[in-house]
Amino acid sequence: CMSARIASWMLVLALLASFVLPAQAGRANAAGQAASLSFRRTEETAAPQRLLPEAEQSTSQSPDYESTDLVRVSIVLDKPSTLEAGYDIAGIASNSGAMAYRDGLKQEQASLTAQLQQVTGEQLSVVWNLTLAANLISADVPYGQLSAIAALPGVREVALENRYDPAVYEKDEKVDPNMSTSSEMIGSTAAWACGYTGAGRRIAVIDTGIDTNHQSFSDAAFAYSLSKRAEQAGLDTDAYLESLHLLDADEIASVAGELNVPEQFQAEELYVNAKIPFGYNYIDRGLDITHDNDSQGDHGSHVSSIAAANAYIPQADGSFASALESVLVQGVAPDAQILTMKVFGSRGGAYDSDYMAAIEDAIVLGCDAVNLSLGSATAGFSHSDIYEDILDRLVDCGT
Repeated sequence: CMSARIASWMLVLALLASFVLPAQAGRANAAGQAASLSFRRTEETAAPQRLLPEAEQSTSQSPDYESTDLVRVSIVLDKPSTLEAGYDIAGIASNSGAMAYRDGLKQEQASLTAQLQQVTGEQLSVVWNLTLAANLISADVPYGQLSAIAALPGVREVALENRYDPAVYEKDEKVDPNMSTSSEMIGSTAAWACGYTGAGRRIAVIDTGIDTNHQSFSDAAFAYSLSKRAEQAGLDTDAYLESLHLLDADEIASVAGELNVPEQFQAEELYVNAKIPFGYNYIDRGLDITHDNDSQGDHGSHVSSIAAANAYIPQADGSFASALESVLVQGVAPDAQILTMKVFGSRGGAYDSDYMAAIEDAIVLGCDAVNLSLGSATAGFSHSDIYEDILDRLVDCGT
């Protein structure tokens, strides 16, 4: 006990020194010597008690809404979601039992929506009906109706959703990010040397979209790379491609009824090419997955290139050059497919349910990895408990 107590005091002293030293370092006494530091013993709980109120004040501000203000809410139902019910995430779209359970949740949500309209006297403005990773209705409702909605039988919780907006900055010529060394820093070169290039893997990028015309996402260069992999493996190209089970329009069509994409959009429209086999704009509800028609920035292309920028770059003469040699960069998994799920667009930023709808579709489409780059300038900020729990369950399920 005594050694632990001494250690705790040493830690307190070290922390105090880290705060005091910078302020004292520039001070000197008349003799030119650095000013000495002095410490006094305090009770162990004193420091935390002194620091907590500031932290609480900075994070406990509650939203101030009028009763008529429209707010985006998640209406969480009592019954477990499809994944909570224990269905395996792998190949879930072809699991008839899981899909039947999901259909049952949809019917119950429709019934609850009708009840809500009777209670509030207004038609519920539903944004999403989520049933796979979560069992919730996302809707825009007047703030004053939240209590009435929460009191309905079958409703577990009603929570305001967070909204995320991209941090877009003007170009600063002083900032020169260098990606040419990042792959070596994380060990990608060793993985490539062992033959791991991401071929046959599907990566969903839930972000601001993608530059579909960028040289690093060239469909022709992607096909060339896979033909080279087949050659290295001593396989016929067609046989090699078949072994990869690449996502294509036919597979999208086979699961279209389970996607959160409106039925009006056909699989052939959602399929862009072999490199980008799926693209949908969840915020604007359309097929524009580029950065061209909004001011949300090109972060999605940045993330996509880190993940899976091609190993080859197309040349003017129709040939292909090594990306590492010509532009010094290739993706960590250059032969992986990129599913572009745009949740920042002309209608602004993404609410929690917007990115969750995209995550559910990534699961249905058999993605091996899902990337979201969501953060906050406020230290200590996190998702609501509802979405924290959902994301934790997804990780536990193997995504």
